Amino acid sequence: MPQGLTSEPEAAGGAPQNNKSSGQKYARYFFYDFKAPEIPPEVAKKMEGTRKKPASTIEATRFINMDPTRLEGAPYMDFVWLWKGSSKEYAESEHVHNFDEFIGFLGTKGPQDPDSLGGEIELWLGGEKYMLTRSCLIFVPKGVKHCPIRFTRIDAPILFFTGSFELGEYKRTPTEFTDRKAAERNYAKYFSYIVDPKKIPPKDDSAQAMRKMEEARQESGSTIEASGLLNLNSIEGAPYIQFAWLYKGSEKKPTHPEHAHNWGEVFGYIGFAGQEDPYGPMGEVEFWVGGEKHVLTKSCLAWMPPNLPHCPVRFARIDKPILWFTLGVGMKGGKYDFSKPPADKIE
Repeated sequence: MPQGLTSEPEAAGGAPQNNKSSGQKYARYFFYDFKAPEIPPEVAKKMEGTRKKPASTIEATRFINMDPTRLEGAPYMDFVWLWKGSSKEYAESEHVHNFDEFIGFLGTKGPQDPDSLGGEIELWLGGEKYMLTRSCLIFVPKGVKHCPIRFTRIDAPILFFTGSFELGEYKRTPTEFTDRKAAERNYAKYFSYIVDPKKIPPKDDSAQAMRKMEEARQESGSTIEASGLLNLNSIEGAPYIQFAWLYKGSEKKPTHPEHAHNWGEVFGYIGFAGQEDPYGPMGEVEFWVGGEKHVLTKSCLAWMPPNLPHCPVRFARIDKPILWFTLGVGMKGGKYDFSKPPADKIE
């Protein structure tokens, strides 16, 4: 996570979700705020020793996250809103670590210009310099050096996130930075700026299941205006990730039938409520897990462990644009099934 941003993070727990899930069995799988991850003291000391106080006017909010310290078994994801400003200094030093990572920079220019980043960000990957002006996802295989990073210019709000599905023990190793290979493009293959359709929907042994999903969408009475944004389908070795913006509208009936699978899944609903009230209401989303109905009115991340039944989902009302995404944790070969687990597998 980059350091040196001018704004302090919101207080963890300062934006509780106002919904009907309070006290329910599966409420612990939903995250609505930011809590600083636990980094080993020796790693934190090394990070502090190399940290600079940058000449930066970046205004930011460390917004929402999940990791195994918040819930055992959950993957790591960390989201930051970059609101505006610029920086002449780097916010992070070059390093490697012992797990695959994915990084995202998502613009908020709306349906008229959904691909625009709304600024310029300088990111180094494998010793190569990349200037980002479009929304993108980046896959960083373990052992590949990455950063430094500089938020050169933030003209419109940008959602910045990092994540990993195989965090384990956090091992971060600083590397000696050089710009000798800045102009090379050996690592350009790890950047995605598009929605690659070749795995949409993911391969499935059950055509009937996919037909049921499509029928549910047709029957939902949807007026939702949306656009697919990004995925990592074109990048070999990258996890299954799909992002879309939902701008406005509603559904009368739910979509995505209840199902379970032997891999975990993250669902994200990030409302673009603005800098004055980043945790403000986004609308109303009905999300079912283990037979419980959870009504989401503010941004959240939801972790569905393997074999836990979840869905249907209904976007009852979209008042502010919602970034909606799903991530498959442990999915093998792009297989997306809609089976239900045996009763003894349900928590």
